Amino acid sequence: MEAYRRSDAVEVTARCDADPKRVAEAAEACGAAAYTDHRDMLAAEPLDIVCILTPPASRLQIVADVAAAGRAILIEKPMATTRADAEEMRRLCDAAGVPLSYGASYRHLPALKQARALIADGAIGDVILLREDFVGGRGPASRAALPPWHYPEGGIGGTGMGLVDHGVHLIDAFAWLADSPIAWASGRGNRSGDALETEYAILGLANGATGHLLYEDGAWPTQLPAEGQFSWGASWDADGYHPGGAWQTNPGSIHIHGTRGALRIFHYAHALYLTDADGTRQIVLDGDPAPDHFRAQIDAFAAELRSGTPPGTGADAGIAALTVLEAIYASAGRNVAIECQT
Repeated sequence: MEAYRRSDAVEVTARCDADPKRVAEAAEACGAAAYTDHRDMLAAEPLDIVCILTPPASRLQIVADVAAAGRAILIEKPMATTRADAEEMRRLCDAAGVPLSYGASYRHLPALKQARALIADGAIGDVILLREDFVGGRGPASRAALPPWHYPEGGIGGTGMGLVDHGVHLIDAFAWLADSPIAWASGRGNRSGDALETEYAILGLANGATGHLLYEDGAWPTQLPAEGQFSWGASWDADGYHPGGAWQTNPGSIHIHGTRGALRIFHYAHALYLTDADGTRQIVLDGDPAPDHFRAQIDAFAAELRSGTPPGTGADAGIAALTVLEAIYASAGRNVAIECQT
């Protein structure tokens, strides 16, 4: 909401939440109408875009209703809890002629955008390895899985900083940064309702690069007091939301290794470092830090709608991310081939 307020391209005119108190407070804060049923909102409001930010398990019916009403859709990550549901969302929107944009918000973070440009320009040579890990927290008792109304029991799930709810960002970002689809995957992910374990994924990109993800937010951190980065942007970790403008001992970061250099991307902290034969140097970034990437995302979608251009990040990106997640869960440690979509 804070990011949308900064937008010159859109105006928030209505909000919907099943909790009457919550939606009333939020709507009052942004001067919008409040609803507790999205169908009432669709019937009453002349909306151009509906942003579906509800838990993934609830979204298929909402997409069906919004598509039937002829409104453009921005849908959060992960797109659904199964690839089949995501494909049905795409079918519904295609049949109704409704644009569907997937909320791959990391693509709008300045540090990642600049990193992608550097990779495309050959600054680090051919990409060999992309990796992210988050290991920390306050011990096993401090972690909690997202509830079954968010991720139904027996299906994909886990914690907010785990493979599904957070790692889905990196699955999309790795393929986008390297400009190459993921061709195979293996690993282990938590299932909703089961005991929580360490999660990991090994991803094979079609261009020969390897991706590595490792998540465990029920451990104790190993970072030393002098380690860390000043975070200019808002961020999320095992301790929850951080508004930014403070030192973080363990800020999120992405490592990209190439044949001629490497990049360290502090995506929320709004910092980017390039290391090559000339040493390590910080790269100047354009744009504002998180949560401004949500403004950039909605602005891009609004521009696409005005010009009649299909969404730059459409349903195919969300389906691809879920395809990889399902391959990881099915792998039991084995490599599972994935049909690449160009």
